[in-house]
Amino acid sequence: MPDDQDDADALFDSPAALPKPAAAGKPKDDNRKESRVRADWRARVLLASDRIVELNVYDLSESGIGLISEVGIPAHTVLNIALAVPGLNDPNRITPVTGAIKTTHMTVRGHYIHCGGLWVEIPTASRDLVNQWVRRLRK
Repeated sequence: MPDDQDDADALFDSPAALPKPAAAGKPKDDNRKESRVRADWRARVLLASDRIVELNVYDLSESGIGLISEVGIPAHTVLNIALAVPGLNDPNRITPVTGAIKTTHMTVRGHYIHCGGLWVEIPTASRDLVNQWVRRLRK
């Protein structure tokens, strides 16, 4: 996981990996118990091969996230992630949130790959920001 703001910024500044075709996967439950809210935020994950993959956050809950990509993400793997979270009062002000997720499934839907992830590690302040967004979007 990036240790400081410069590392988080570098994750967003690095070029994204080129899309590779992914094998079709059987849809699986990602085990989130909470109801999900829709989101459309930028995100990037760092794969074990040091490849950076660009994704979009599709949905959120307190315990995890749903992601969409054109690049396959390995299921059942712990990955470092960075999210571009809009400010609660100023959506143009982005707060980078970094953490680690364990991917729970990968499902091919048309040209896109849907991936679920459960939070493994996220700083308290970042979790609070994400949870504030979840509560706001549930209203």
